[in-house]
Amino acid sequence: MELRQFRYFIAVAEELHFTRAAARLHIAQPPLSQQIRQLERELRTPLLRRTSRRVELTPAGQAFLQEARKAVAQVERAAQVARQVADKPAGRLDLGFVDSSLYGYVPQLLRRFRHERPDVHVTMRELSSGQQVEALHRGTLHVGLLRPTRGGPQLVMEEIGRERLVVAMPTDHPLGRHDEIAAGDLRGLPFVFFQRSVAPGLHDQLMGLFRSAGFAPLIVEEASEGHTIVGLVAAGLGISLVPETLGQWRRRDVVYRPLAHPRAFVAMCLGWRRDDRTEAVTAFVATARTARELGLLPGHPPLAAGSEDVLP
Repeated sequence: MELRQFRYFIAVAEELHFTRAAARLHIAQPPLSQQIRQLERELRTPLLRRTSRRVELTPAGQAFLQEARKAVAQVERAAQVARQVADKPAGRLDLGFVDSSLYGYVPQLLRRFRHERPDVHVTMRELSSGQQVEALHRGTLHVGLLRPTRGGPQLVMEEIGRERLVVAMPTDHPLGRHDEIAAGDLRGLPFVFFQRSVAPGLHDQLMGLFRSAGFAPLIVEEASEGHTIVGLVAAGLGISLVPETLGQWRRRDVVYRPLAHPRAFVAMCLGWRRDDRTEAVTAFVATARTARELGLLPGHPPLAAGSEDVLP
């Protein structure tokens, strides 16, 4: 099937008259009739009932008309978007984000950026920190919101926020009675943890935290997404360490308690290619820096502005 057949059929279905439809399309009637018959052959069902006096839609034709209109509208929308991007090379921003950034980061940044740059079309892609680094290197992502991850000299990693680490546990867990939890209290407890490939820098940071407390975590289950980890904690598979903003995802069967450790903080970084000086990327970085300086993003202890390649 061809797009023109969709357009021809829509014209005939709306006019219910081949001569008027042909005039509307600025073509002769015989080629129009031929294309409609070919379309019916390909669909293996009649779309129109033809008599010497009138043309009417079959039930299949009525159903096909609705879908044909949607298909043509979508093609026209695709062409419009392509023309807009071609006319404004800086009018598109592919933004990657980790799931925990949906709390405290993504809403603030998107609201400000859309207000400041309504001409830029933002496409969102939920990816792990490791996947974002790969996509930035390939050039399939413009900017990423990710946890600390070494990206090499080609990438800039700038810290824009910092959160406390909290212990996520089922509501009936004995440690839930404490206001804060010491790292040593986690020794020997089953952990639900994220795979190292998801966020290598953060993974290594947490493993170092456990080592400083004199033990290695007992990992019984691994997952790639923060919400999945919290769900497995709720199911009673173990406890976990998560950024405090993830605790804003309220569940009745999970409680969160701060980890009492001087290094119990995790950064959120903005990543982009060092050689990418396009207008959209420059504008988004400026928006993030302003939001950080205004205190709109999680930031304790206070952050040093403009720090690059930060790993706690």
